[in-house]
Amino acid sequence: MTSPGEINRTLVPDPECHEDEILLQTEAVSICSTDVSYFRGHLFAEEWPIIPGHEYVGRVVEVGRRLRDDVRPGDRVTYWGQTDFGGMAEYRALRPLFPGRLGVETAWYTGRNFYDADQAAAVVLPSHVPSDLASVIEPLTSVLRSLLLNPPKPGDTCVVLGCGPSAQLAVQVLHRHLGAGSITVLDRNGDRMNVALRHGASRAFNTDTQAEELEAYVREHHDQYADYVFDALPHISAPARSGGPAAGKAGQAGTPGKDIREIAMGLLRPGGSYVIYGATAVPQRLNTWMILAKGLKLLSTPFDVRSFPMARSAHVTAVALRLVESGLVDPAPLITTRACLDDEDAVREAFTGYGRGASMKTSLLAPSVLLDHVRRTAATAGTVSALGPGDAVPAGGAFAEQTGIPG
Repeated sequence: MTSPGEINRTLVPDPECHEDEILLQTEAVSICSTDVSYFRGHLFAEEWPIIPGHEYVGRVVEVGRRLRDDVRPGDRVTYWGQTDFGGMAEYRALRPLFPGRLGVETAWYTGRNFYDADQAAAVVLPSHVPSDLASVIEPLTSVLRSLLLNPPKPGDTCVVLGCGPSAQLAVQVLHRHLGAGSITVLDRNGDRMNVALRHGASRAFNTDTQAEELEAYVREHHDQYADYVFDALPHISAPARSGGPAAGKAGQAGTPGKDIREIAMGLLRPGGSYVIYGATAVPQRLNTWMILAKGLKLLSTPFDVRSFPMARSAHVTAVALRLVESGLVDPAPLITTRACLDDEDAVREAFTGYGRGASMKTSLLAPSVLLDHVRRTAATAGTVSALGPGDAVPAGGAFAEQTGIPG
């Protein structure tokens, strides 16, 4: 990515494998809203060009001397942390911290207001977890870091802002793992809202088409509906200005309307928790009057490893893997398109078309991994055709649409 809006395929030098590193050959990397934020100019690289990609799975091809007791060539590894960059290259070097293993964690000042570790929280994947789905372990780790440090109480009424991939994971974790009482989602994408309703949300409001109904709902409950808000939104543009020259004191000319965050604060009871998860370098509006009037608690989980060491995040990544292995969290609804890393046009379309319609994540796969996926899906489709009346139909039969293979 040479600048916002520009992404091209090119050649870069292969990374070296130092004694505290592993060298990985990329198998899968899913596009994240963070990658898209760099593409759209909502996050800013310290210098260009950058290689996007951090929701990553790679196969170990070389192991540094210090790590030979922890990982072997041929193992597949996924990780959280170290950098937002590098995953969409054919090879990448990683300094892993595995959960429960001895290792020295070192940190550096990023210039973005926090200290980051030189290492990444990493886990070795079992053979039965496919690489494309395993790439979701990275955003699930992010969601768990936020929810486990700032959990709702069992039975709490929760509101989740947004229905993007991280929000979908939060809905599943809140519903299946943390015992939320009910979950209301707010978004403007009806297709994504329906996915949330199928996986744990009990109510949904479309902030575009149901804005008046939603504001009436806030008034009806007298600012006391929810206990907990999880804000998974990235950059939100300022709302349109309401009123006109004759609007008078009640609706002054040029007064901004309510945005989704202000509406969510209106849904919170006094003393409720507002957890900030989504991040952008573009300043965002927060209604300080609502915070003060209701005594709301603003919460977040720090990136800064002085407060949340990478060694702790390694344990969270292990929990994320167990949740996926057990089926308690289902990553399949989040991967709606698969494309080949070698297909420059498909990769560019994944960035330009991010967030349209029912699409969630595009998983960019190495050619051999994509071919294995097609074979597995075709075999599943063949099994489905042999089922009798009344038998359950496994998901994922329409592989041609989901793989994103041209033709």
